[in-house]
Amino acid sequence: MQCPRCNWQNPASNTQCFSCRAPLPVKAATPAPAGRTTPAQSTPVFPSIWPRLGATAIDGLFMLVAIIALVWAASLTYEGLTGEPRPVLLLVLAGLIGWLLPAFMDSWASGSPGKRLLKLRVVNGKGQAPGLTRSIWRHTLKFALNLALPGLFHHIQQAIFGERAMHNALAGTHVVASQANPRAVQSAVAKAPAVTGTGKFLFFVFGVLALILGGVVIGVGVMSNDDGDNPLHADIRRLDLVSDPIRMLVENQYRSTKTFPATMADIGMTQESLQKSGFSKLEMNPVNGVLRLTIAGTPRDDGFPTLAGKHLMYLPELRSEKKGGGVRRWQCGSDDIAPADRPYRCRHDTSAFAR
Repeated sequence: MQCPRCNWQNPASNTQCFSCRAPLPVKAATPAPAGRTTPAQSTPVFPSIWPRLGATAIDGLFMLVAIIALVWAASLTYEGLTGEPRPVLLLVLAGLIGWLLPAFMDSWASGSPGKRLLKLRVVNGKGQAPGLTRSIWRHTLKFALNLALPGLFHHIQQAIFGERAMHNALAGTHVVASQANPRAVQSAVAKAPAVTGTGKFLFFVFGVLALILGGVVIGVGVMSNDDGDNPLHADIRRLDLVSDPIRMLVENQYRSTKTFPATMADIGMTQESLQKSGFSKLEMNPVNGVLRLTIAGTPRDDGFPTLAGKHLMYLPELRSEKKGGGVRRWQCGSDDIAPADRPYRCRHDTSAFAR
């Protein structure tokens, strides 16, 4: 800027001349045209219920596709690498990751697919992106309870929490327009009413109960699917139960001598008592404690499924000496019964038993 007194060229930020110290004229800012505002200024902070419902529907479809894809990929990968049926726990973990993907995206990225498409985002009480824990808690409350009671619960939470919804109120989050002015977002979320401690406690209890109920339903479903129509599952469960006294005798021997027995005589067992348990032979490995029980009966040659002549194997898993030593539990498996014919408890890999 040129000084009107001495004609010295000054930087535009100077308020007085560098040469003669005379005041410099201040250039007035050009006002915005009347009736015109920037998009960030004109966008309301809190969107209406309809964009939020649309984002929820898109996220629900996204979760469904992600769960199916991840479960399918985990199943194929496990069976391809091991050649054995995939464990139920692996499928549950893969499905859980698909279920929580929108929560991860709300926490780490710019929002879940539904929110990004409809120009929304989730923020905490400071107008910033929520952390991972807060985002997962919000996501769990939102979908678990709304899916459990889709109509009734929606009206109950609207009566108590209004348009903000229960999951946002209890998680301390807000759904705002992604194009809204950041300062307006901070001001709006700071003025939002908080939930009382009693309300938080009640809905926390209800949420935990709903999660427990969902876990019980999933557990019952897994157990019923494990039974299936295979008649050999029940036979193996029965034999696993009647072999428990044999394992107890081995545990007592190891607890008292710190060595595994080599013969049935070492644990005070006879061939007659073994036959009564449904087994014709008991082999013991004194090095690693592996038990190999031959199932009594005569093998059939008519193609009818039978366990006669097949084997159940048990590998002891030991406790550390700091925890008192002894046998912690037994891993059940078999070297000649197909994995599909065994219940989940007895699907351990028997290759480790031979070591």
